Amino acid sequence: MPTKITTQRTRGGRPSFRMWLHTICLGLALLTALEVTGAEPAPRMIEITDDTQTYKGMLVAKSAHECFIVDRFGRQIRLPIANLKSFSVVAESFRPASQSEFRRQLESELGPEYEVATSKHYVVAGTRGHGRSYAALFENIFNQVDAFYTLRGFRTLEPATPLVALILEDQAAFKKYCEGDQMAWSEGLRGYYSLKSNRVVMYNLPDLFHAVRLIPEVDLQSPGENDIAAASPSDDVRCPEGSSLARLQQVGSASVVSGETAATIIHETTHQVGFNIGIHSRIGGTPCWVLEGMATVLESPGMRTHRGSSGQPDQFNAERLEWFRKNYSARRQPGDLAKLIASDDMFRQQTLDAYSAAWGMTWFLTENPARARLFSKYLKTIGEHDPLQPYTATERLKDFQSIFGDIARMEVDYVRAMDRL
Repeated sequence: MPTKITTQRTRGGRPSFRMWLHTICLGLALLTALEVTGAEPAPRMIEITDDTQTYKGMLVAKSAHECFIVDRFGRQIRLPIANLKSFSVVAESFRPASQSEFRRQLESELGPEYEVATSKHYVVAGTRGHGRSYAALFENIFNQVDAFYTLRGFRTLEPATPLVALILEDQAAFKKYCEGDQMAWSEGLRGYYSLKSNRVVMYNLPDLFHAVRLIPEVDLQSPGENDIAAASPSDDVRCPEGSSLARLQQVGSASVVSGETAATIIHETTHQVGFNIGIHSRIGGTPCWVLEGMATVLESPGMRTHRGSSGQPDQFNAERLEWFRKNYSARRQPGDLAKLIASDDMFRQQTLDAYSAAWGMTWFLTENPARARLFSKYLKTIGEHDPLQPYTATERLKDFQSIFGDIARMEVDYVRAMDRL
């Protein structure tokens, strides 16, 4: 029988003793649901009601004061426990929306100017005549990123829900979407991944068609799912300040420094895939150097396609390597690596230096099989932290050195490797 707990307020709107007691019960019930989630192959489907609406999805984290759920369409929602009116378990396993439901949602949201196409993992909306190519593009990137992690000893999972990508008609449509999505728009912004909506959003540019043609088609799903038919507030991937909640409230985009449109697609999709196959937590906790290091490493085609031996030119991010050599090297100081590991401040104070250093360190850790296995162990250690609590500089350094050893020695080895490229 489904578990159900409700709360109520006094006539004047103030919390009653009964409400206080039921809030405690709600917290305990949510904790139980989360514990069950960790013990079973699939999380439970729950239904939560607050003062404004009802949410149905799976519980992914909770504290004494708030909880996070992912709904059937992959949206992540933060709910203060004090505002909850009822909680119930409605099914023993989470059931995401089907691709057909995602399709209908996007058709209704975007209108007949867009078509929606699907692949194994994606539901993609784009301008008419290009839906299948876009779906093939995103599916191919997904497969390459997943294979990159798997070949290096990372344990990956299937996404809990279909993944969504939007290719809007032009920059004006993109700007309008950003405004509705509470995303800080700028002329240089080409795309972003939203932690809250779990969508990649960008707009159509001439070189985007070139990027689509460069990547071979993948096997899409059955004809019924393949048919192309006419065809929401969010937060993006940025570095956290203190608690993980701060990450969800920040605005900006990594793709501002990504360069060509093809690199933007790969960069933002790498974020999306990593957050959906168990590499990173959407709630927070992953240091910014890891997030951006992985995304910039995977911009390089040789790192995604596994061709040839280590150290080939197509395995380097030329833009980041050039900045490292011509700009960052001249002002790099001993101890910079410890600063990059311990804090995200460098991304705010020396943005391009930070991206280049994050790329260099991540490339150094992933191009060598032995170091890649340690890196996998390091990410597992990060994942064991409570994502609702701050990840302090002391903890970050301790975790890094517990896996890789003395950070000063690691810095010497990593800088020497960069000098040899």
